[in-house]
Amino acid sequence: MKIISWNIRGLGSKNKRRVIKEMLVNKGADIVILQETKKVEVDRKLVGSIWGARFKNWVSIPSTGRTGRAGGILIMWNTKLVSVLESVVGDFTVSIKIKGCNGQDWWLSGVYGPNNVRERINFWEEIAGLFGLCGPRWCLAGDFNVVRFVSEKSNGGRATRSMSFFNDFINEAHLCDPPLLNAKFTWSNMRDEAIWRRLDRFLFSAEWEDCFPNARQCALTRVTSYHCPIELNTDSLRWGPGPFRVENMWLKHPSFKESFRGWWETDSGLGWEGFKFMNKLRCVKSNLKVWSKEVFGEVLKEKKSVELQIKELDNIDEREGLNVELKRERESKKKI
Repeated sequence: MKIISWNIRGLGSKNKRRVIKEMLVNKGADIVILQETKKVEVDRKLVGSIWGARFKNWVSIPSTGRTGRAGGILIMWNTKLVSVLESVVGDFTVSIKIKGCNGQDWWLSGVYGPNNVRERINFWEEIAGLFGLCGPRWCLAGDFNVVRFVSEKSNGGRATRSMSFFNDFINEAHLCDPPLLNAKFTWSNMRDEAIWRRLDRFLFSAEWEDCFPNARQCALTRVTSYHCPIELNTDSLRWGPGPFRVENMWLKHPSFKESFRGWWETDSGLGWEGFKFMNKLRCVKSNLKVWSKEVFGEVLKEKKSVELQIKELDNIDEREGLNVELKRERESKKKI
């Protein structure tokens, strides 16, 4: 199972929604938690634009503020793989109860902590109440808008009251805070003198970890937003090759339809119809891989290479900062 948590800082941009959708589809997410949607209403059209509407369901908190442009949480799940029994919506959290194996049902909470110091008191009270509601098997994730330790801030400083509240909550709820792979921080203000912080994380109970002993969280490439996506992966092994996916660029190419027709009409041999159909699919897949490489090049390798380059530039920025030229290079790579 893969759960992705991401503060996307608004879903208004069509281009941003395209980038988000490509990331979620490529990572094969089962459950997605988005914070700061800045959307008053969430409908199937919006869900389809950021993940695909087929076999998807969701529950959300609308954005708030005078213009409805602040906050908002959205949890989406693949209904073919995840069965949700009930949901609870608060002011700062959205929680769903998921049907587990052998009656081991568990709760997942999406969190978006407030920036306002006064609202944080209500925030801590709300998630403390969830601890009593969600029972022993509980996982929560999101942008808490507070770090646990001074070391989780690039500019140092001193321990704050909010940090104490956060650590007290984790200790009293007996939650595990697993290490974050691939990055030290999850957010940056992306300014000339950049500040980096770890505001985003997954937390879970020991009983939840007993159900998913291989759980690990890692930071994904920061392709949009000031926050990087966080992935919680509970899979132990990957069985066989990944699923075959159709690229939109293929459908837009002028020679695609004619080429596809030729591949499909290739003789599939003798045998029963089901066998011949599977042979046709194998033939199409094999020819399509060759055609795509000839026309578009090694697209997946190029994408992964660009993502690694963006990640490396982020790592340099965390350590010592980037000059103007490298910042421009990072922004140009994000548009590829």
